[in-house]
Order: sequence, then structure tokens, then C-alpha cells
Amino acid sequence: MKHKIKHYMAALLLTSMVWSGHAQEKNEMDLSGEWAFQTDVMDFRRGSLDVRYCHRLQESIVLPGITDDYKIGYKSPYRHLDRLTRVYEYMGPAWYQREIEIPAAWKGKRIFLYFERTHWLSSVYVGKEEVSKIDYISIPHNHELTQWLHPGKKELITFCIDNRYQYDTHKWDHAHSEFTQINWNGVLGEIKLVAVDPVYVDDMQVYPDIKNKSIKVKMTVRNCTEHTASGKISFHVTGKDYRLQKEVPVTVTDSITYIEEEMFLGKDIHLWNEFHPNLYTLDCKLTSSVDGQSYAHEKSTTFGMREVEAGEDHIILNGEPIHLRGTVENAVFPKTGYAPVDDASWERVLRILKEYGMNHMRFHSWCPPEAAFNVADRMGFYIQVELPLWTLNVGEDKGTVDFLYNEAAHIMKEYGNHPSFCFWSLGNELQGDFSVMDKLLTTIKQQDSRHLYMTTTFTFEPGHGSWPEPNDDFWVTQWTKNGWVRGQGIFDDQPVSFNKDFSSAIEGLPVPLITHEIGQYSVFPNLKEIDKYTGNLIPLNFKAVAADLKKKGRLHLAESNLMASGKLATILYKEEIERALKTPGFSGFQLLDLHDFPGQGTALVGIIDAFWESKGLITPEEFRNFCSPVVPLARFDKATYVNNETFKAQFEAANFSDKVLSDIQPEWRLCDSKGTVIAQGNLDKQEIPVGNAFNLGS
Repeated sequence: MKHKIKHYMAALLLTSMVWSGHAQEKNEMDLSGEWAFQTDVMDFRRGSLDVRYCHRLQESIVLPGITDDYKIGYKSPYRHLDRLTRVYEYMGPAWYQREIEIPAAWKGKRIFLYFERTHWLSSVYVGKEEVSKIDYISIPHNHELTQWLHPGKKELITFCIDNRYQYDTHKWDHAHSEFTQINWNGVLGEIKLVAVDPVYVDDMQVYPDIKNKSIKVKMTVRNCTEHTASGKISFHVTGKDYRLQKEVPVTVTDSITYIEEEMFLGKDIHLWNEFHPNLYTLDCKLTSSVDGQSYAHEKSTTFGMREVEAGEDHIILNGEPIHLRGTVENAVFPKTGYAPVDDASWERVLRILKEYGMNHMRFHSWCPPEAAFNVADRMGFYIQVELPLWTLNVGEDKGTVDFLYNEAAHIMKEYGNHPSFCFWSLGNELQGDFSVMDKLLTTIKQQDSRHLYMTTTFTFEPGHGSWPEPNDDFWVTQWTKNGWVRGQGIFDDQPVSFNKDFSSAIEGLPVPLITHEIGQYSVFPNLKEIDKYTGNLIPLNFKAVAADLKKKGRLHLAESNLMASGKLATILYKEEIERALKTPGFSGFQLLDLHDFPGQGTALVGIIDAFWESKGLITPEEFRNFCSPVVPLARFDKATYVNNETFKAQFEAANFSDKVLSDIQPEWRLCDSKGTVIAQGNLDKQEIPVGNAFNLGS
């Protein structure tokens, strides 16, 4: 049975006291370290022979980690030129085993085996019995083992990770593709046993209301006692110089109880955005009793006071228009082959993006781990998440569709509170049954109103690739039925001009538009990069280029080829970004890519390399001259003038900072290639509001 309780009247206490709840008893067991191990290339589990989990495994592996880290599998005989090559490959079931003593103090508790990140199907066995199976790919696997574990005794726990494709989401889906991050086998991040009392908080979601300066907390409480539990929930909100405490009584009569609680946070609460990433922590303690037995459980989450909406043209955050300056993360991890799960790795990536003026990252057909959201929350980054989907036949397989519904629901549960999680697309360049996609989209939207949603990030399908789908909140595309909204397709067949934008192509659009994978300007391979590949992947594609150049006697030209092609690409990126900034009602762009994408054809299209390191083409400071919250812009007719022509320029500004720029004195200078000033002057002193396409003068 399911029961819903709402509490709207309760005592509200503003206090400077520290959280008064007692420290929760230690109920976690870290399982990182050595595990017995064995591969299963013949898939004995589903064959007629004795299955692996009936026996003690003979080899060993250290977790967290993947098979590639330990050279498990076969040494790859392939020479991939369209992507990086794994040194060792393994795809199939692999078995992990350990004998674990379950603490006697866990008697009466619910016990879970937790894997933070794994690929793709995990199955858990206690003794010789299979007891749990999970196939999520975007979120942790949390197996409940309560029924099969005996506190105070040793248990043989075996689990199988099967990284074969479980559903038809396409071989290029970046969540598990060999063409980007490798299709690894193993477990990353935390591996642990967790014990909780039988009355516990299973889920806690925070819905900000910035107008009323309040939050609505939606909770799911589970009661596994089969008796009524009575008690209270203590909430505690903390932030910089902020404390708030509130208690409400609860009665939990059913196995699943839904609780909603509204909390007024006060007039001094601070909003979250890229300039002021203010974060708050909500701690919740549930204390209850059943027939004289006391139980307690604590749950915590961070949140930010932010609301994202679709305006008439721009995306609106907390009532103000924003402009997305983003790049695409194609799951490129050239040393390890897998996404990092630690904060430090993501801090490095997002810091580099900030240095280049970025405020946005799209995760192409995959969802990042918790650490990426944590860092984006703290640094003020806007994230677009996608389901693990890139396919031409959405809707043909019911099992795949059911998987997508489950995956979406659990992504919301796991990551929905993060203020950086602003945008959601079902997948990349999807084709198939759009009625199936629309039903999935509307279902997710009804469940969680904290994000903006879109059916597909661009599509090539006739009838669906030129205009937004009916229930899209925003749209990411390369072209509309009115024309191109990116440089490719324009720069090649039109004279060079700096007075154009994309206004005609977005005329009549019903939702805000972001350009899809702009750029893609090829840069010659940086052959010095070869020495950086010291991990699970080797760049045979780079080595093939080096060998070909050497054979033709042109290896000495590699560096100059890199600089010539790279400087041209940088100029083209600059022009494309500036056209977007000149277009009224344009919500932003997603580059492909600020850094190289060495998969799916070896797309070396980055200003920096796959390791997020400079190629020497442009400094971050120079890049921010045309990619930042405030950018001065100029419109003029052409790139080449002769000495009997008059040069005329119209100046404007894009201001997507957090404030109106007051008392601004624009200055202009015309210089030659040596920096000698030919002419200079001032425009009228003026105010520049938030937005773009503001005329400064000429």
C-alpha cells in the first residue's frame, strides 16, 4: 500500500544552533581492496556447465578498478584509425568474490550492497543463490541483500558484472561505446555495504520556489516493519551564515509513505547562478518507534535556490536571460577510458572551461557521475544531461523503452536536486517513433519540474529535423526550416562577411534555441601528444599519421601544419561564436568541441587537446575576448579593403553578466599588424542592459 501525508503547519525555528541530532551509528563497511576474480568468456552462468559462483574464484583484482587496469582480457590485435585503441579488451561476464563478516549489530537492519559506477548489468549472489540484479548505466547500483545476509556470520558474496549490451541503444551511445569511453568491466568509486533501520528515508527531493523564498521537500519513507511507526522528522537547512530548523510529526502506516513539507527560508535567502553559486544543505533526521523499538535514519542533500524557464527567446534563470557558452563532453578520457568519479578531476575540467569563458557543458548521450554535478554546483555551471541513447529506431523494442523509463526515473532520484542539472534531452540525433519519445518526455516532465526538457538533441529525420517537437521546452539544432544556425554550411559558400547573424533562421521559433555542435573545424594532429598516452588506450590513429608523413618525407612539416590549421580553426570558431552573440533571441551554443574528440572518426576539432591541455593556438585570455559574459562586437562588410575604400563599422555589445553595465565609455582603435594605431575614438557614454544586440554606435 502507498499513503500520502502532507504537513503544512508546524513550528518554524530560526536558530544559530548547530544541528542537534546525535551522530548516526557507523553503518557502512568499505569493501574497496582485493577481491577474488575470474573472467567468464564462455558465459557459464547461462550455459550447461557449472557456474562460477558455485566455486571459489582463483584469481584476484583490486577494486575500485576495471579489467583494463590489470591487463585482463586479450591484447588487442586491432589497429583502429577511427578511434583510440584499447591495449587490452574484455567484454562479457566477469566474477568478483569475497567472504565478508556481517556485523552482529546489523541485526534487524536493512542491508544494501552499493556500487557507485559500473557497466552494465550487475548480479549479486549470496552463497549459491542469485538474489539481486540491476541494469542501470547512469546511476549507482544499490542491491538490497537483507533477506539473505545473517548478521554475526561470514557470508560468501559473489557478484557478476556483464558489460555486454543489454539493450539496443546503439553502438555509438557514449555511455558505453568503444568509440569514446571504452566499454569497460569493473566497478568505480565507492563499493560498500550499508545498513539502515527498517524505517528509513528512501528518497528526498527539494523543489525551490524563489518567488516565495521557500522549498517543498518531497520524501519517500519506507517502513519494513509491517506495523505503524510514529515519530518526527527534523529538518535542518544550513548555508553560509544561515541556519534553519524545523520539526514535524509523522505517522507511517504503510510500506511506502510519501511526505511533502513546505519550508519558508526567509527573505535573506540567496539565489544560485553562474556568478553566485550559493548552495545550501538540507539535513533530515527521521526518528520513529514501533511497538517500543526506536529507529533513526539521516539523509542529506545539497540544493540551490534556482528556477529555469523557457522565455519567448532566451532561457530564463531566476527571472533573467542567460546565454549558454558550452562545449560537448563526448566521454573522452584518453588515459583511463572511463569517467572519473572524484571531485578533483572534474574541478580541473570545469576550471579550464571557466578559463575559456564557458558556463555550460552538454553530456552527449550519457549522464555524468555525482562528482561532476557536485563540482558544477559549486562552480556555477549549467549541465545538460542525456539518456544513454543514440539510435535510429526508438520505439521498436519494448524492453529498451522500459529500460529508458526506469533509467530516467532513477536519474531524477539520484541527481535531481543539483542546481547545475538544468537541461535534459532524451538523447542524441534520435530517429524512430516520435510518439514513443513524446510520451517518455512528457512523463519525465510531469514527474520533475526543475529542468527544461527536449525530445532529441538535433535529428536528421525528415519532418522532425527542422522545427521543435510540440512538448520541447528548448531546442538544440544545426538548422531550422528557415536556414542554417551554424557556420558549417554558410562559411563555405558565402563571401567572408562580419555583418551577418542567424536572425532569419530563428524567426518564428516557439522555444529558445541553442546551436548544435558548432565548429567541427579540423586541426592537424599534434604528434607530440602521442607520448601522453600512458594508460589503457594507445593512439594508433596518431601513429599512423606520423608513419605516413615519415614515409612521404613530410614529418618535419607536422608542427607547421598543426599551427596553420589550428589558427584557421580558431578564427572560424571566433566568427561563429560572434555571429551567435550578434543574433537577437539566441540562447547559446554548444561547441564540438573545445577539446579534441579522438573517437568516431578521430575528430581533432579542438582548440585544446583530448587531455584538456593547450596546443599553443590561443590563450584562454584571448579566447575570452569573444567568449565570456560580456563581449564587444563589430559589424562590417568584408575582410579585405583597398586604399580607395572607406571602412565602416557598427559596434554593439552582448551583456549576459549579472547586472546592467552603467556609465560605460566605449573606446575604439584601428591598428595595423604591428599594433600601430591608425585611428581611434570614443563612442557615447551609455548604459548596457542585460541581453544582446545593443547598438553602441559606429
